[in-house]
Amino acid sequence: MNGIPFRFSSLDLDDAEISKVCHEINTVYFVKYQNKKLIMHRTMDSQKFWCIYFVENRGYGDYNIIEKYYD
Repeated sequence: MNGIPFRFSSLDLDDAEISKVCHEINTVYFVKYQNKKLIMHRTMDSQKFWCIYFVENRGYGDYNIIEKYYD
């Protein structure tokens, strides 16, 4: 965003999954994730498996999902 590249490569996910993860992060951003460079966010993916997403954080709404691990 803002013409500045992210530090890490983005994970190739479908738009619905990216949207879901980013929406959930936005919901709790100011309580859990503000001022953190890397985020570990746990949620279910589209196939209902628990996953941990590693996300590069550059501020509210400016995220880059870099890894996904099944929990």
